[in-house]
Amino acid sequence: MAGQIAELEAYRMGARALAARILSAQEAERVRVSRELHDDTGQALTLLLVRLQIVENMTTDTAVRLELTELRELVVQTLDGVRRLAVHLGPSILEDLGLRSGLEWLGDRVRGDTGLSVGMDLGDDHGRIAPPVAIAVFRVAQEALTNVVRHGRAARVTVTLHETPSELVLVITDDGLGFDVDDARSRPTASVGLFGMAERVALVGGELDIRSHVGSGTCVRVRVPLREEIPT
Repeated sequence: MAGQIAELEAYRMGARALAARILSAQEAERVRVSRELHDDTGQALTLLLVRLQIVENMTTDTAVRLELTELRELVVQTLDGVRRLAVHLGPSILEDLGLRSGLEWLGDRVRGDTGLSVGMDLGDDHGRIAPPVAIAVFRVAQEALTNVVRHGRAARVTVTLHETPSELVLVITDDGLGFDVDDARSRPTASVGLFGMAERVALVGGELDIRSHVGSGTCVRVRVPLREEIPT
C-alpha cells in the first residue's frame, strides 16, 4: 500500500512538473510571437503604409488615388489588428507596470471590443507580487473574461483584486447564463480551459474555485499565497 501511495505521489509530482514546463514554454512562445509581430510584421506594414502614401502623392489620377487611399486604410486596419494581437499574446504592460495595470488594460480592451460593462476594483499596490504569480493571475483573468464574452451572454462583469498580509485574491463575477461546472469539467473540449486555469494557479501554490449555476452567472476566485518562494 505504501509503495502504491509513493508511486502515485511520484506520478503526481511528475505530472505537475510536466505541466509547469508546458506552461512555461507556452508563455515563452507567446512572448516570442508577440515580439515578432510587433517588430517584424509591424515594421513591414508601417513601411508599406509609408510607401503607399508616397505613391499616392506622386499620382494625379483620381481613380488610382482613390484605390491607393482604400489600400492605405486596409493596411492601417491590419496594422492595428497586428498590434492588438501582439499585446494580447505578450502584454509588455505586465512587465513594465505590474499586474494591476495589466488587468486595467484587459478590462478596457473587453469594454472597447464588446461593449460589456466591466467593473474594476483592484485595491492598492504593495509591490509584493512576484512575476510568476502576476502572469498566472493575469492569464486566469484573461481566460475567464474570454469565456464571459464567448459563452456567458452577460451584461456586466466585475473584477476585484485585493491583498491580505498573506495572500492575493482575484475574484471575477458575471451576471451571465452560468453553466454546470461538473458537466463542463467532464467534457474534454470544454475542460481544457478550466484545467489550464487550475494548473496555472496550482503551480504558484494557489487555489482556483469556480462556482456557477445555469441561469445565475459565474464566480471565479483565485487565492495565491504572497511569499518570495514559488513552487516549481
